[in-house]
Amino acid sequence: MKKTFFQGDNYHAVRRALDTLMSRDPSLPGLGLIYGRWGLGKSETIQFIYGLGGILYVFAQAIWNVRDLLKAICEELGIHPEYRTTARFDQIARELVRRNEPLCIDEADYLARKPLMLDVVKDLHEKTKVPIILIGTEQIPGKLQRNGQLWSRVLPGGIVEFKPLSAPEFSLIVREWTGLKIAPEAADTVCRFTEGDFRYLVGYLLEFEKLCQINKTDNITQAMVQALFNKFAKKKSLSGHLSKRQLKTLRVAGRG
Repeated sequence: MKKTFFQGDNYHAVRRALDTLMSRDPSLPGLGLIYGRWGLGKSETIQFIYGLGGILYVFAQAIWNVRDLLKAICEELGIHPEYRTTARFDQIARELVRRNEPLCIDEADYLARKPLMLDVVKDLHEKTKVPIILIGTEQIPGKLQRNGQLWSRVLPGGIVEFKPLSAPEFSLIVREWTGLKIAPEAADTVCRFTEGDFRYLVGYLLEFEKLCQINKTDNITQAMVQALFNKFAKKKSLSGHLSKRQLKTLRVAGRG
């Protein structure tokens, strides 16, 4: 398998949001939000875009305070941080204006636990008008909405909710990464069983590739999917390790 970055619907939604934030009228707010449950590829997507250039990227940590956040932003900007917090804030603001590139802060749920850190983000955006995009879990919108001043500065066009990988997208990944084909009903079963979780899908794709090599075929069939999931179910306690949705998918696949 040759794994490359897959430019699916979520990726294109992020690009549109970034374009919207950068091209907005200066009188409009410019905070953005990328959110969704774990395993859907949020960090991988923003890191891929970061690798292409044109954005700034900071990965937050649970132990951070305001000074840690500002220090990390200074490091990303390539400037030596001032000692005093207010001076550090001002030097970041000047450099953000000069660079005029959106700042993406990953694992932003850690910031949402500490209102002062969110206030710093809000103030930094207010002073520079440069887009700042927070990236977090499916719980973060509710956390941010409790901070009315910050939430009012989130531009609707700059919000992206990451969606589970769809069956057509998985079919494209199968073809691009392995050169194999997968039956539409098989792709649908895989996506429903994994709940569109990108990490799980990659793991199962490795198994399907092995099965195709053993069976000397280029086609992943519904029977292969059913056999692999049944094997998985025997290795783990169905009641203890599989979700209700996965159990239902197994039963449906078993009738296929």
